[in-house]
Amino acid sequence: MNLFLLRHAEAIPEAASDAERPLTERGTKQAKAVGRFCRDHEILPELVLSSPLVRALETARAVAGALDLVDRLKTVDFLKPGMGVESAISSLEKYWDRASVMMVGHEPDLSDLASALLGSGRDSLHLRKAALLRLSLPKLKPGSGTLEFLLPVKFL
Repeated sequence: MNLFLLRHAEAIPEAASDAERPLTERGTKQAKAVGRFCRDHEILPELVLSSPLVRALETARAVAGALDLVDRLKTVDFLKPGMGVESAISSLEKYWDRASVMMVGHEPDLSDLASALLGSGRDSLHLRKAALLRLSLPKLKPGSGTLEFLLPVKFL
């Protein structure tokens, strides 16, 4: 499986609740840039999984929209902040039959998951806002992944 991890784009710092923080104007531009990059480089995941928090969902919608994959966008609770590595791997098992999946979520959860799948230390990786990472996974278990790329949005 090719697993794409995308951290949500820049969001406003405060809202009625953390879950309701929408993207800033800059964040919307970042999300659209990721979508264009994916389209231009034929990165077409079979499924886009998103945290239900507004900032992640807005990021996922922008990317899925650029790729004409809105019908393949699914909101999943396991991507909420605080996701554990074991929980993420267990939740991903039901999508293992897919050749490629994109997950849109939060920090430090995505970095922790990528680090575990790569078999590296917990603090060995940090995804900045709207950064896109691709892992090649022959098996869905810690230490089995290969880092294919990690791109900050400013390079997209």
